[in-house]
Amino acid sequence: MAGHIPEYLEREQAGWLEEWQIYLVKRHLSDAKNALEVGCGCGYVMSNLSSLLNVFGVDYREDAVICSQKRGLNAQIANAENMPFEDYSFDLVYSNYVLMWNRNPKKILSEMFRVAKRYVVLFAEPYWKGAIYSPPSFGKIVEMERKHIRRMGGNPDIGIEIPKLMREFADDFLMGTIPLYATKSSMQRMIDFELKFLRNEGYKIKREKANLFYLPVFWSIAEKSGR
Repeated sequence: MAGHIPEYLEREQAGWLEEWQIYLVKRHLSDAKNALEVGCGCGYVMSNLSSLLNVFGVDYREDAVICSQKRGLNAQIANAENMPFEDYSFDLVYSNYVLMWNRNPKKILSEMFRVAKRYVVLFAEPYWKGAIYSPPSFGKIVEMERKHIRRMGGNPDIGIEIPKLMREFADDFLMGTIPLYATKSSMQRMIDFELKFLRNEGYKIKREKANLFYLPVFWSIAEKSGR
């Protein structure tokens, strides 16, 4: 693994995406009974889905696993590139903002397909280069984010590479961008969280008022084929 986000941002992202994650499970994955989250962190996505699935989580960081366990969730330490599970162990295997932080996303995806019985889901992977914003000075924030993620060994634009990655393991798959219904205040809140993240990472940047901010975030669902 290359990097990860702090808990406060993990919690906020899970809140933004909860409604969409639940929709995808109900609409496309309703026959799944148990699931594995790869890179579970403190388990906020696990909590989002716990009423729909029996969810188990893995993370390479001991502190993240302890955080999940303290919240009453079932998690253990494991390397996403070499998970300690038999083939076809879980109906559904998913991740959320994980491939973007990994130096070898293809290896992680391979493991996800190996331990999945039926479905592999990428709930969220960003395309920072495709961000749409106003005023133009927000471009500095976007470039700082891309620079930081790359400095940590990740890929800020991994979302646009999902089709190529998925074709390695699946004959067909669904994908799209997460719909965003935003008010001006919600866009400002998203910007403020990104600014907080950058400042906490040591970047100096001034707060500005957002007229428009949209970050394309891709999702994908693959049903395992017989190949």
